[in-house]
Amino acid sequence: MTKILVYSLPSLPLAALYFSLYVLLGNFYFNKFSLSLSAIGVSFILVRLFDAFSDPVMGYVSDNFYTRFGRRKPWVILGGCIFVYAAWMLLVPDPDAEIGMVYFACWLLISAIGWTIMYSPYYALGAELSSDYSERSKITFCRELLVLLGILLASLLYSISFELDTNLFIFDIRPSVGLKQICLTSGVLFLLSMIFFLLSRGFGRDIHDHKNQKFEIQEIIEVLRSQRLFSRLLISQFLNGLANGFPPALFVFFVNYLLQLPALVGPLLILYFVGAIIGVPFWLLLSQKYDKHRLWCAAMIYACIVFFFVILLNRGDLVGFSIICFLTGLALSADLALPTSIQADVLDLEVLRTGKRPSGQFFAIWGFVSKSAVAVSTGLALILLDLVGFQPNIYNGAFALTFLSFMYGGIPIILKCFSVYLMWNFELDRKRHQEIMNSLQSKEAI
Repeated sequence: MTKILVYSLPSLPLAALYFSLYVLLGNFYFNKFSLSLSAIGVSFILVRLFDAFSDPVMGYVSDNFYTRFGRRKPWVILGGCIFVYAAWMLLVPDPDAEIGMVYFACWLLISAIGWTIMYSPYYALGAELSSDYSERSKITFCRELLVLLGILLASLLYSISFELDTNLFIFDIRPSVGLKQICLTSGVLFLLSMIFFLLSRGFGRDIHDHKNQKFEIQEIIEVLRSQRLFSRLLISQFLNGLANGFPPALFVFFVNYLLQLPALVGPLLILYFVGAIIGVPFWLLLSQKYDKHRLWCAAMIYACIVFFFVILLNRGDLVGFSIICFLTGLALSADLALPTSIQADVLDLEVLRTGKRPSGQFFAIWGFVSKSAVAVSTGLALILLDLVGFQPNIYNGAFALTFLSFMYGGIPIILKCFSVYLMWNFELDRKRHQEIMNSLQSKEAI
């Protein structure tokens, strides 16, 4: 369990910063620097699509370039450092600098480059920690638990400050203060996690595969064409990623403008991610008893039921939205961990089929799909808000607020229903995966 924890530690500070960039940053630049929502949305889409398209290249690099520290670790450390620095420049901009769209887009791009360098090697390393069907669920749930703790930490730091002069906690702090606290705390935690990560010896032993030395787009296309299960999983993940991208992108706007409770953004985020953390042991226990694809479908259906009640909310409905935040949070931990665990199982099927283990490229394709979904949904949400005439710090009218409510709760329901349709009869269950592992072990014994 120690090696799983050491592997998962970097997830906490990186998730805190990633959450801040893609949930809190848009509203910050919209209100403080008067950047248009459409411009911010387009920047998110373009930068994150660039990030997604570069993932397969990084997957190839981490699969085929060896160092004394292994194939994965150096890239995780390098990419993480670039990402943390770029996040600081975005979240704590120099007051003397000229802050506009060029500044915003350039540092957003640099942060995406750092994330790309880190993402594929890090997730590929997680898939290589174990080949056991149930153990992989433990790895992904532990990693995603640290992700949720990081987001929870960011939510706390965004809403609460400690005054040294009076030794009192201060609530309802300015967004700029909260974002600075997030950066400082995450930077320190990232440095500490990298020390443990670099010095660890319990994982990172490379699975050398000299058959996988060429990077050809045609090979990736062939994998998608021949791996029917992988393609179906990717489409389902893309649809669910679209569904999951709308609520975070609109959360601050929903609380500020529809509920008109801006002081409670931080506490409501905390409630949401507390629900997600509580859900981790619940879904982990169920994943030991039930097939992962059916469990994921059950989580998505449950989320759809809860999201339906969003459209019934009006100004000041704090209790109702608090309940929704907590209940949808319970489903989030399943969304984060189960699809990635299923993807690692599909990788074993690819090894059996071809004799190759292209972990980095598999997770690069996965990263491309996941990031593309979030890029499209995050950017599109902001662009659509701008098109209906959304303006900062004013009442935006019944039509705009109803449209905001539909995007927050209605669109995710529609997309998740399609995702459930694709995954309900997914053929790679526990029994089939055990057969694959037995076949692989038989081949290795020959």
